[in-house]
Amino acid sequence: MSRKNYKATTALGLCLAMLPAGVNAQSSDLDADAAEMFVPMVQDCVLDTSDEGCQQVRTVITECAQDLDFARCQLLFEDANAVFEDAAQLEQAQTMLSETSDAISQIDFSDVDADLDDLAEAARADAERTLLLGDENLMTHSSPPLAEGEPDEIDEDLPLDGDDVPSGEETEETGASDLTEDDSESALEAEAEAEAEAEAEQRLREALEAEQRADEEDAQADIDAGPELGAEETEIAPEGEAASDAEPDMPDAPERDEAAAEDEAEQRLREALEAERRDAEAEEAAAREQAEIDLEREREELRAEAEAMAEEAPELIVEEVTEEEFVAPDDAPRAIDAEQQAMIDRLMADPETAEALMLLGQMTQQDESDTGESGGVLAAALSALQRERSQEVEEGVDAVEAEEVTEEEITAAEVRTSRDDFDSRFALDVAAGQARSSDRRDLERAGLAALGALAVGMIVNQNRVVARSDERVVVQRDDGEYAVWRDDDVILSQDGSQRRIERYADGSTLTRWARPDGSEIITVRDATGRVQWRERVLPDGTSIELVDDMREVQAIDVSVLPPPRRRELRITQRTDPELALALLQEAEADARALDRAFSLRQIREVREVRELVPVLSPDPITFEINRANVRPEEARKLAQVGRLMERLLADNPRELFLVEGHTDATGPASYNLALSDRRAESVALALTEFFEIPPENLIIQGYGERYLRIPTAAAEERNRRVAIRRITPLMGLW
Repeated sequence: MSRKNYKATTALGLCLAMLPAGVNAQSSDLDADAAEMFVPMVQDCVLDTSDEGCQQVRTVITECAQDLDFARCQLLFEDANAVFEDAAQLEQAQTMLSETSDAISQIDFSDVDADLDDLAEAARADAERTLLLGDENLMTHSSPPLAEGEPDEIDEDLPLDGDDVPSGEETEETGASDLTEDDSESALEAEAEAEAEAEAEQRLREALEAEQRADEEDAQADIDAGPELGAEETEIAPEGEAASDAEPDMPDAPERDEAAAEDEAEQRLREALEAERRDAEAEEAAAREQAEIDLEREREELRAEAEAMAEEAPELIVEEVTEEEFVAPDDAPRAIDAEQQAMIDRLMADPETAEALMLLGQMTQQDESDTGESGGVLAAALSALQRERSQEVEEGVDAVEAEEVTEEEITAAEVRTSRDDFDSRFALDVAAGQARSSDRRDLERAGLAALGALAVGMIVNQNRVVARSDERVVVQRDDGEYAVWRDDDVILSQDGSQRRIERYADGSTLTRWARPDGSEIITVRDATGRVQWRERVLPDGTSIELVDDMREVQAIDVSVLPPPRRRELRITQRTDPELALALLQEAEADARALDRAFSLRQIREVREVRELVPVLSPDPITFEINRANVRPEEARKLAQVGRLMERLLADNPRELFLVEGHTDATGPASYNLALSDRRAESVALALTEFFEIPPENLIIQGYGERYLRIPTAAAEERNRRVAIRRITPLMGLW
């Protein structure tokens, strides 16, 4: 347990000790026998939310009700392995926790939350996990000084040995089925870290105990001195003005001292928490600075290595595409029973959710009716921007006002790097996909409140939600095809940038990213997060338009396009970018000969259009099973592709690249689509981090198992790939 979690636990105990009783008992038919799968404290809460112990585990119960992840929730169960290995028992646990969470949400904890205003929700959850590990007695450290006659000893059974309190990393490794075992070096590092945390915790305990003893000694000294002071005051007071006349209006000295000691103890605790926070912020700042130094050094080494190795010509492969595309069989959608449908109906009865479904339904219906001859109805966000920039304002035309405006500064802690995997899992069933509070925050913070309101099982204009996480929603259309809805701006987040989001009635958003270098990125997205317009504004005011999907474009007639061919420009770690550049222009001849432009949406959705330009294919980038982060050794495979992209951008800052993600056909198609989209995002971030490719010049798109290179439903490494296309010629960005 870290010092931060230790202090959070003491603060939690102090404030919960002050919480008044009187909450309503949980109304449920939960079976007491089934509840025995939980540890006693959780079991009591599941059976009766008015139980006092329920206050101390409410955050972690709510968190696990939303996402029953083994790593974070195993402490709730007597035998976590048995529960997670039994599908029926796991489903029952999910249901019981969800009902308990719903009951807890009806209880007013405002007094506790007010006292814990300096503790983040994550810190409270960590503190509650500490209590579940057996640290209930930690609350004595933050309690007010004990009254006279009460025992003052501190429970020595507190688990201080790092081996007794597993770290978060150890827990994740235990619960993740697709991870390999740690090697001995990692184990030694973890053990050393645990020992350091245990030593820090012991020092904190000793300091708190010393403060408590000092408070008790001071209080006793004041009590002992009380009679003498009273005698002196009696001698000085004039006759007839007895001290007892004033005593009824003032508490006794011991009571005053005890109250003062309580206030001092609480103040010291808050000061300790504040000091801990400042120390943590300083450590994080130093770590960020060092990480930037390390990244710059690694970037320079990678460039030098790539330049030294660049000596070979690339290989251009052109293959005919078969007329009949192989489509791997997919599992039938999971059936929804009456109870699950009732859960969905309850969510849809919420006014915000109903409004979100209506808004998304209108937008998708508009997309379906679009003939392709134009970019569709002008988004309210873009209309507002155009009016803002217009020199002449039409009379009688009302200005479009944003329904909500949010501004925030992006910090390094909020920016995911290519090396970081995603924290959240994908929910593929109704029971696990109903969470609405914590796991939609990424979407809501991005201004995509409508997406955040969706849950697995909901229907949006014949688009059924089949999977979701905290940053993506996967839907299955009525034709059986899958689509992923997510924030197209997610890769634009950079440390120190200021983000302003204006959300309009049609769900569209106008976002301004002000960067430390004085430049600004302005984007317009629709309600599903899809970018419709994007530009870069330089510090001198120069505007560089990158995406305009609101312009008029011709409808696509596939019959007049050149026969589809798979064009692949293989760029290994030894390929010379200069030679690749010449071959790339040759491979783009068909696209240039069309003398027309396509919209970004057309390029994303129509394979025959994408195949007009070649894929820039690096050496295959491998990912760990079910993971999306790019390991440093894999990022090196992007070296020559990154250098080629740098040269193209130096000549034309409007260059646009599509980063595609693909998987093989093993596993659910909806999951594969979301995973491939995540991997495309990670590769895009790697290109930005190591080769400083501007993220606004990148578009990410996962295709899952939709376009298999090798037509097989079996596991096939060649189908698990990430590819990059230069789509500038298709969009007419010259």
